Amino acid sequence: MDVVALLLAAGDSERMGSSKALLPWRGQPLLAHQLQQIQRSGVAECVVVLGRDPDRLRPLVEATRRPGWKARAIFNPRHPEGKVTSIQAGLTNLAGPPDGILVAAVDQPLDARLLDALLLAAEEEWERGEGCGRRTILLPVFRGRRGHPPLFCGSLFAELMGIAEETEGLKAVVRRDAARVLEVPWDDAGVLLNLNAPVDLPPPEIRDHPKPL
Repeated sequence: MDVVALLLAAGDSERMGSSKALLPWRGQPLLAHQLQQIQRSGVAECVVVLGRDPDRLRPLVEATRRPGWKARAIFNPRHPEGKVTSIQAGLTNLAGPPDGILVAAVDQPLDARLLDALLLAAEEEWERGEGCGRRTILLPVFRGRRGHPPLFCGSLFAELMGIAEETEGLKAVVRRDAARVLEVPWDDAGVLLNLNAPVDLPPPEIRDHPKPL
């Protein structure tokens, strides 16, 4: 499948007090870790949406480029208005609706194994029906709790473009019709992790120790 990842890295990181994209994670900046995990998965392309400090972050995106895998950075001039504008900026910069759209945030650490599990579940589900079939949204779930990142069928492109901060952005799309959501069980609580503030950071021995591939 042709699945594109939107990696949102445009926030001001006010609650963290420093750039979340540059937080040390597994021995490298968090943005580099995110790109590395996406690259190791079956995702075909990654569009990184930047806002604050784009000149500091763009080199990290360029350093991950490899033959056969696309990674590019775009700038969202409306980033102070909220995450929704970054999602829309990323979608606008796609050549057209792909088979699937993975929406990831730089402050929610990714795992390539999870991304591949989502892609496999989507392939199996979407091949059953015409287009994406009935269940067009996939969410990882750890012990009954929904996590991230969500994977959307490309048929929802126009709906994703129409989201608004006032209605909680992507949450409104997910909540609109419970029957179109497929929950994908996962074995790691990392799908629930959000690094919004210093209190959310795991101990150094966890966040700095590289996991085996």
